[in-house]
Amino acid sequence: MTFETLSTRAQISRLRVTALEALRQYPLEVTKLKLLNHGFNTTFGVRTTRGERFALRLNVNSRRSEQQLGAESAWLEALGRDTDLNLPAPQCNRDGNLNSSVHSPDLNRDLTATLFSWLPGKDLGDDATPAQMREVGRAAAILHGHALEWKMPEGAALVSLEHPLMDSPNNFSIDTPLLDDEARSVIQTIFSRVSVVLHDLFARDTSRALHADLHSWNLKSARGELYVFDFDDSGIGVPMQDLAIAAYYLRPDAALESALLEGYQSVAALPVYSSAEYEAIIAGRNLVLLNDLLVNTTAELTALLPRYVPNSITKLRSFLETGVFKHDVAGLIPAS
Repeated sequence: MTFETLSTRAQISRLRVTALEALRQYPLEVTKLKLLNHGFNTTFGVRTTRGERFALRLNVNSRRSEQQLGAESAWLEALGRDTDLNLPAPQCNRDGNLNSSVHSPDLNRDLTATLFSWLPGKDLGDDATPAQMREVGRAAAILHGHALEWKMPEGAALVSLEHPLMDSPNNFSIDTPLLDDEARSVIQTIFSRVSVVLHDLFARDTSRALHADLHSWNLKSARGELYVFDFDDSGIGVPMQDLAIAAYYLRPDAALESALLEGYQSVAALPVYSSAEYEAIIAGRNLVLLNDLLVNTTAELTALLPRYVPNSITKLRSFLETGVFKHDVAGLIPAS
């Protein structure tokens, strides 16, 4: 039985063994390992005999190279030093490296493991408030301002986000009954439109490092403080992309989306873009997620495919008809 065909419980059990093996590379004694997230990647909360807490991320589905991981860690270190943002700090292993490699016999390949300092609080999730989203907008503007001046260290690299699928290979050509000819036509039309918009945005704005995944499950709040984490999708892009990606997850709550932009403007001027460009990049986010989900190995996510794929096509088709991307369109298959 392959890893992809295992149940969620079995996958987590296997990855727990891999996580413990990875933690042997760090100068700590583990007393407890608790699952935090099993999605695109898998993250465990770690407790030690000294009462310390950490978060260990296993890059299960990520395609990050050593150079990209190095850039992610270097930017986090620089942000922690240069800004007032609350961020996770990558921890050195016994060899002094910020990333470790551990073999997964179940996936038959090496996985990158990164240990981060613990962040307090709970994910904003579905309970984000306008006040919190204003703080997210403020954080995005600080990230963008810092990235404009930050010099990436030698040997590090981040992927360009000018491609509609960001750094992912195009999986829409795979043989699957979930995509008929009409669905593939909708995807290709969106792909072409987003390509043109990205080309224009990159031509008139200064590209820089972006978080590229600023949604409420990558944000925590504790005692009124915002914490930003999961820079695994970071790449070189233009500021509007971060705002559009965040907005994708906020819709249809217009108050939260407005608060995000207000928070950004409290620090810096909004990047220049038209509403049509903004909507196209938001729609493009659905394209990125759909493309990744088609080849994801996580059991809980692959189980979503029979509903997620047709619902995505319905939303994308509606965008082509109206020029506005919405999650609350007619014809969606409800969750059972």
